[in-house]
Amino acid sequence: MAEVGISLIVMIATSQKNTGIRLAVVLSDAADGRRSQIPEPGPELTASAVVAHNAVAIKLANRTIALTMSEGPSTETGMTAGKPFKVSVAQVLIYELRVRDAMTRPPVTAGPDDSLRTIQNLMKSHRISGVPILQNGAPVGLVSIEDIINALDQGHVNDPAERWMTRDIVALRDHFSLVRAVAEFDRHGFGRFPVLNSAGELVGVITRGDITSCLMQQLEKRAEEVAAREAAQTPGQTHDLELAEPVVLRAEVKAGDYDSAGKVSQRMRQILRMRGVDPDIQRRAAIVAYEAETNIIIHSIGGDLSVAVTPGKVVIEATDRGPGIENIELAMQEGWSTAGPLARELGFGAGMGLPNIRKCSDKFEIHSEMGAGTRLYSEVLLHKAARPPQEEHP
Repeated sequence: MAEVGISLIVMIATSQKNTGIRLAVVLSDAADGRRSQIPEPGPELTASAVVAHNAVAIKLANRTIALTMSEGPSTETGMTAGKPFKVSVAQVLIYELRVRDAMTRPPVTAGPDDSLRTIQNLMKSHRISGVPILQNGAPVGLVSIEDIINALDQGHVNDPAERWMTRDIVALRDHFSLVRAVAEFDRHGFGRFPVLNSAGELVGVITRGDITSCLMQQLEKRAEEVAAREAAQTPGQTHDLELAEPVVLRAEVKAGDYDSAGKVSQRMRQILRMRGVDPDIQRRAAIVAYEAETNIIIHSIGGDLSVAVTPGKVVIEATDRGPGIENIELAMQEGWSTAGPLARELGFGAGMGLPNIRKCSDKFEIHSEMGAGTRLYSEVLLHKAARPPQEEHP
């Protein structure tokens, strides 16, 4: 099996007379030699469960949670011959990662005497759906968006939080595994959990979306590590940025061509990866190129996108032929958008394009004239992963 630098899964099966099979699952990380065992104790399977020298299925409460396969022929029992399954990297990560790795911090909180209207505004400004209520630094309740809606329906949105908050809150500890967190979400059906540290202090809030985002980021990180190693082993590639030849990518961008969105940024990212550029810089440059291209697709009558990869920086220029931006200051605000219904239906036009470009750029300029068009200029430096603080747009 090819070495890809991710955690190794080892299944150990032992027979038990009249009780079936007991499995222990050992996770080992080649990077630092860490080992952990899941689940604990191992689940017991019936005699009809699949146990072969190279394929094992694990079931807990009649639900399959992990499967693995090694190389070589298989003599399957209780599964379709020739179709063994593999453990996904996400399944490994959900055991390895902790709640503290996925939670949102610092938590947005309110007090028992704060009005629901105040909390509603907090939810709106922070784009969240629940706010823990603290008294003397300790969590005493939680107000959800459902509580706000109920209070609005009854004309009590100016009531203090303590009259409407959920008092019997269930909290997770920051050291819990994500698989434990998922189980708690399934058990209680909540949309969010407050997170406490070992001292019982509120340190964050976690949602299902946080878990998904965390897994996606970790999967991307591991994929980038593998790609970087492959690039480093590719003959004929120049990995010294100072010696690399400049590369310029140009593309005409057509209005409404949503299917082509992202092609230039993908090609640019391949070039940066082959040159050994830091993955964080790759991501930032890709976001700038992608958002600049989609802005032309959504908001203009067409234009051009240029990406120049030089030894020291990536220069991204996007120019459209109109209609122009009437109020640049307003357009730079997160969530503000003039996208039409089609763009929104396709998942575009969330009003984050220009703000994301500015956040990811080391240098950012934008000029627009109504009836003439818009020119956007961005630089992403290649020699540092951390982006310097950005000044607010005038």
